[in-house]
Amino acid sequence: MTFSGVVGTIASMLGVAFIWPQVIRVYSKQSVEGVSGTSQLIGLTGTLMWLTYGITTERVPMIVSNLNIEIAIIALMVMLVRKKALPLWQPVLAFTASAAFCIGFAFVSSTVIGVTGVIIGTPAIIPQVWRAIRTKHLFGVSVSSNVMLASMGTSWFLYGLAIDDPVVSYPNLVLIPSASFIAWRAWSSHRASLSRA
Repeated sequence: MTFSGVVGTIASMLGVAFIWPQVIRVYSKQSVEGVSGTSQLIGLTGTLMWLTYGITTERVPMIVSNLNIEIAIIALMVMLVRKKALPLWQPVLAFTASAAFCIGFAFVSSTVIGVTGVIIGTPAIIPQVWRAIRTKHLFGVSVSSNVMLASMGTSWFLYGLAIDDPVVSYPNLVLIPSASFIAWRAWSSHRASLSRA
């Protein structure tokens, strides 16, 4: 197996796995405390574009990973709406608008979809970073999801370099340090909660 095949497989496996501890945490704890609804909305849109980019460029690792992430983000949206952290119309509008965009451009240019995915998807984690900075209690935020997210970003970065595709590679230069910071802040918050209990 080639280097790109190995890192693409690792990235896909982490892409399938990373988000589920977050989904499990919000459902098991029945809490979205510390979870940024804005990050999830941007992620819903950007992930759909990455999924479409993967389909139009026939990159199976991207398809598998992003389909899984989109399903998980929808599950998180359900909890955010149930807990009144987001009004229902916001995820419905975000999904509908991005789906229309992806369908419209799927037959025109995969590059437009990929670049738009970079522009929209890359900063998706920034509202969660901001929330981690200004929120003391991150009870709803999963440490393991963010550790795996940083690892996934590293794998996608290497995969993008290996296949010479900057659209795949460079957005991870934002993702890797951001997810690492969120993981550290969530870990610190959880530890502080345990010591108070």
